[in-house]
Amino acid sequence: MMKLLAFFSTLIVVCFSAGCDPQSGMTRKGLEKYNPSPTPEIKKQVEEPIDPADVIKVDAAESGPTLVVNRERGKAPLNCSKYNRVAVNGDGYEVEIKGVCKQIMVNGDRNKINGVAFTEIVLNGEENEVKYYKYANGKRPIINQNAGANTIEKSAPHEPKK
Repeated sequence: MMKLLAFFSTLIVVCFSAGCDPQSGMTRKGLEKYNPSPTPEIKKQVEEPIDPADVIKVDAAESGPTLVVNRERGKAPLNCSKYNRVAVNGDGYEVEIKGVCKQIMVNGDRNKINGVAFTEIVLNGEENEVKYYKYANGKRPIINQNAGANTIEKSAPHEPKK
């Protein structure tokens, strides 16, 4: 019994000092898929700070009626004088908007919208172009694109065609 105990004691000491691994190579390889994967690096996009000269203050509590652009008002200029919502329903319109709008919703394709500032831009069509040159209350517009191939950009003030 003493010899057996001495044998196992020696085996354990040799195993630990020699680095014996109780798992076979196949078992170790099978368990590798459960090892944690490295955490991917998160790259934060650094937005350009908003220039105070590009900020327009608007009373967000005030809200006027929805202004609609359709066949009858295809080229008429609009004025968001009461923090209005604007709906553009159709294709190929060129719309000039004065004032700060709460929301612009474009339900069509190939429209060109030029405005001062928008709090929210919703695009439900394709190949639309929306340009603005100020930020309402110092915030970038919330953009919801429900279709593809649209262009939204901050640009220099647009001079309306005469």
